[in-house]
Amino acid sequence: MQIGMRIYYDKATGNVIHNTGEYIGRSYTEPTEDQDFVTIKELAQRVRETVGVIKLQYGQHSREFAQAESYRVDPESGTLEFTYPGPQPNPLEGRLEIVEAGSADTAQQLADALARLNETEAQLLDTQAALAESYEELQEAKREAVEAQVGLAELYELVLAGRQPAEQPADQSAEGGEEDNG
Repeated sequence: MQIGMRIYYDKATGNVIHNTGEYIGRSYTEPTEDQDFVTIKELAQRVRETVGVIKLQYGQHSREFAQAESYRVDPESGTLEFTYPGPQPNPLEGRLEIVEAGSADTAQQLADALARLNETEAQLLDTQAALAESYEELQEAKREAVEAQVGLAELYELVLAGRQPAEQPADQSAEGGEEDNG
């Protein structure tokens, strides 16, 4: 059976009061928090409302515990803070530059996207104008085709009626016919 640890800390300062440690074994029964406050001297001397507890799974933060020089609990967030040997890096250092660079990159991407959108919009307007012009030309061609069809229908009716079309001059004789000399 693997049992994680409990870290008891002062709620006001975040200082660790007691770490129960981890346990592996078959016959071990994990004590309750109430039992810890009775059996652990550092906890028995404290007012329970002033003590916070963090419960960790077995192996959780094992690398941090192995490498850290010390640790404490942030009283506001209730999270562990580790201190490592040597100069302590500022966790926020460099993040501002990364955020600013990312922001500038995002702004450039947005500007590029806006330029492409404006170009696409101009192309769309040109295409719409070309389509409107093509539609007008098509309508004109359709009107001309209808007029030609009507003219052909009229000519056909005249031919069936046996008359000459009105456009043919009256003094012109029919082709292939005999001349009147008389």
